[in-house]
Amino acid sequence: MVHSNIKRYISLLTCLVILACMKVQAQQQVVSGRLLDPYGQPLAKATVFIKGRGDSTTTDATGNFSIQAGANNTLVIKYPGYHTIEQKVQGTTMLLRMEDSFIPSPKSVPVLYGDASRNSIVGSVATVYTNQLSTTPATLYAYALPGRIAGLYSQQNSGFRSPGTGNNFDVDIFVGNIPRPGALEPNDNTEIGLWLRGQVPVTIVDGIQRDVFSIDPENIESISVLKDGLSTILLGQRSSRGVLLVTTKRARAGKPRVSFTAQTAIQQSLRMPKPLPAWQYAYLLNEALQNDGKQPLYKESDIVAFRDHTSPYTHPDVNWYDEILRSNAPMSRYNLNVNGGGDVARYSVSLNYTGQQGLFRTNSDNSYNTNAGLKRYLINTDVNIDVTHNLNVGMQLFGRLQEGNQPGAGAGKVLSDLLGTSNVAYPVHNLNGSWGGTGNLTTNLLSSTLNSGYIQDNSKDVMANVDLRYDLGSLLPGLSIKGKGNLSIQSANAINRSKQDLVYRMNVTQDDTTYARYGSAVTQRNDFISVFNAQYFFGQLALNYDRQFGAHGLSVIALADRRQTIFNYDLPGKATNISGKVTYNYANRYFLEGAINRSGYNRYMPGKQYGTFYAGGIGWDIAQESFIRNNVTWLNQLKLRGAYAHTGNGIDNSGYYIWRQDFSENNGIGGGIYEQGTARSPASGFQENGLANVNISWESARKIDIGIDISMFNNQLQLTGDYYNDRYSDLLQIRGKSIQLSGSAYPPENIGVNRYTGGELTLTYQHQVNNFHYFISANGSIEQSKVLYMDEQRREYDWNKRTGRPVGMPFGYIADGFLQSAEEAAGNATIAGYKPLPGDIKYKDLNNDGVINQFDESPIGTFKPRIYYGANMGISWKGIEISALLQGVTNRKNYVANFATEMGFQFQNFTYGQAYEQITGRWTPETATTATYPRLTADANYNYNKASSTFWMRNGNYFRLKNVNIAYNLPYEWVRRAKLGGVKVFANGLNLFTHAAYDFVDPEVGVGAYPIQRVLNTGVNIKF
Repeated sequence: MVHSNIKRYISLLTCLVILACMKVQAQQQVVSGRLLDPYGQPLAKATVFIKGRGDSTTTDATGNFSIQAGANNTLVIKYPGYHTIEQKVQGTTMLLRMEDSFIPSPKSVPVLYGDASRNSIVGSVATVYTNQLSTTPATLYAYALPGRIAGLYSQQNSGFRSPGTGNNFDVDIFVGNIPRPGALEPNDNTEIGLWLRGQVPVTIVDGIQRDVFSIDPENIESISVLKDGLSTILLGQRSSRGVLLVTTKRARAGKPRVSFTAQTAIQQSLRMPKPLPAWQYAYLLNEALQNDGKQPLYKESDIVAFRDHTSPYTHPDVNWYDEILRSNAPMSRYNLNVNGGGDVARYSVSLNYTGQQGLFRTNSDNSYNTNAGLKRYLINTDVNIDVTHNLNVGMQLFGRLQEGNQPGAGAGKVLSDLLGTSNVAYPVHNLNGSWGGTGNLTTNLLSSTLNSGYIQDNSKDVMANVDLRYDLGSLLPGLSIKGKGNLSIQSANAINRSKQDLVYRMNVTQDDTTYARYGSAVTQRNDFISVFNAQYFFGQLALNYDRQFGAHGLSVIALADRRQTIFNYDLPGKATNISGKVTYNYANRYFLEGAINRSGYNRYMPGKQYGTFYAGGIGWDIAQESFIRNNVTWLNQLKLRGAYAHTGNGIDNSGYYIWRQDFSENNGIGGGIYEQGTARSPASGFQENGLANVNISWESARKIDIGIDISMFNNQLQLTGDYYNDRYSDLLQIRGKSIQLSGSAYPPENIGVNRYTGGELTLTYQHQVNNFHYFISANGSIEQSKVLYMDEQRREYDWNKRTGRPVGMPFGYIADGFLQSAEEAAGNATIAGYKPLPGDIKYKDLNNDGVINQFDESPIGTFKPRIYYGANMGISWKGIEISALLQGVTNRKNYVANFATEMGFQFQNFTYGQAYEQITGRWTPETATTATYPRLTADANYNYNKASSTFWMRNGNYFRLKNVNIAYNLPYEWVRRAKLGGVKVFANGLNLFTHAAYDFVDPEVGVGAYPIQRVLNTGVNIKF
């Protein structure tokens, strides 16, 4: 009976299970779909799985996939470099498009002359990618780097390019044109200075050493910075400086992919100086003259006329900033990229146009442009061909045509005159329409801007690369040979079409109005100027062996290369490297790397041209140990690494054969070096141009880097930290302990020693909630330097010594407030030749000898380590993208002793220059306790308050909202009707907000330079 009941229950249970399975089967369905990339083309090999289940599949070559899924299931689709898609199942078919990830995490990263696994690197390498670069609206990709990379410090020095327009030769009235030797390598980045751990990095574009910063960010795949000596050791005598490694986009197989981007922007100046209105200028100039014991220049009626603008020709009040500068200027960029190909041959073609206008006003009556401007055309092509199964050939061509423009008077001179010309100097035009001017100011500012003609600069640049790779695996598995060749030609010239108009001063009397003519009328010139010519050649041959033996990975490279440069009329400079590098890893857990380099440069004395440099590094990924891997599943990487290198720096700073004594002729004009006869008449002769240094050699460095790489939570949280200690020795410096008995200048010698230490930290977190993606990537760097040795002259007092101070420490007097009374001024130590008065700066007499002189100079900068940081954050959701970049610097000092703005009334051809709002805080007896500036003076010979001192040191800390980008990717359902793969509309900006501790001027770009710009940009990107 019991047995019968058990059988009955078993039968019933079996039926229920069968019915449940049939119900579940009925709920499951085959869901098929097609996956597209941002161009609307099929995306193969993407992983597709059901969220919460282990079932998965991959897309095929046509982007199609099929998978069993229920009606309430969620599909998850992943592909490297793209945002993960989570799509709820609705129906049985779907069409999906993936979008680029803002911060990709590829398995390998670019390193010098190759790629390396991200997990196996034992040096310090940081990388940014296309999306992080292309959101910055600027003419150079350097603008996109500040705040994004730990260890890379930047400072902008101009808001516009500063092209060279001078001859590359000297002119002698007897000999003719004399070539000017020792030209430096040209650089198209004149706007932003970059320092990597205190050194100017070597720029390498696709394996070629060239300082090219004008490549369109749309065409750049990535920019890596190589910070440690091991990562740069293959450069030999250029290995000390670090590397800025630019990798452009390469050809990819597939149907033709077309991307077109058009964008237009408005530029606006930040933190322009604020000149005083004419009446206030006149009032304060009278005060300054009275302080100097002179009679006032202006009467009360003059000040009233300035204030009320009742006589604009005799009492002008001209805001020259408004007269010659526009409030904004346009900029536009266009980019077209096409790539594709088959399994045998692949191609990529990129075209770019950049147009930028300056802020100078123009005159429509001119038949030519007088504004500052830039027009640039770029072409970048890449062809990659598998000639045979073993032989691959790659060819690249980069071409650049660039045309620049500026007023004929010169943009720099116009800005300099703008800084110094007061509102009361002269009217723009006189009553009869002639240009205003005076006997002292013989050019008119607006005339110099509008009517001085123009100077046009032109440059042409061609780079041609050929890469060969032959697989020798048939002889020895893992063996290959590579060859690279590059030929580059660059030329720059200028056309000077400048001219100059007369100016007139209007004199009004009771009987007549007369005009006095001043200056010179110069007809328009038509001069062609050869500015620069350069030829580059680079050849490299490398033998590579890369093999995996079970858990043992071995990579060996032996290479030889030569780089030759010819600048203008110089003899060729030839740098040669013979190197070897070995990399070993065990089970992706233990890592070893070592390299040696024999490097030479032909501009050193024969027999002293070659040196040996070496480096090594180790790494240990603790997370791959079984006791961690099997127990701490959330920890993906915990790698400790260290590198040591002995590097060199001897190509860019070695001069032009300075080990050879050179001479020059003095032809006797104006007094020769010899006098002959009873009349002691001058005669021609030859003289030394300074002493030769037969022992000159390269500078050396010993660099230590210790780092940690941590990755957690399926690589969503990544942290990288580094400590470095770099000791630079044999630095080229002029001896301090020298005498002038020889009558010749001493040459630089290898005597200096500096040390740079610091730490860097980068934290990146990326995550998603359903299809809401967000990220934050923050970095911070702390950097300290110290002069360990310099051959300074003997100094009696410790506070005078330069040794032991931070590198580049400025020296000056210690300001101790203001002298408050005549008694205090008379009893205080002073600078010889000056009799200070109340309201002057009070300097500390450090040695108490009653005199302020060089023995009272001490460090006036900061001893604190410089800290610079950045934070990039963003979100993306349903096609909407928002990102922002914050960047700042602290423990920074800014020396602001531009006395045109800080003191006013500076000497300007025997008249008084402009004054600015800063001086309203000047010392007077009534403001003695609250004054922020010394008493006013207009005496051109009174430089007491201009002495280098702590008074002119300001807090240079600042914080910028550097970049914001807002974009919207139109849904694929909309754009597919127009047979497009994707359309993105976007708006972004540069330098949107700045907070500075001292905000009279911009914390980076000082007064007198072309002002830093805020840029507001909009555009559209179309892909198909």
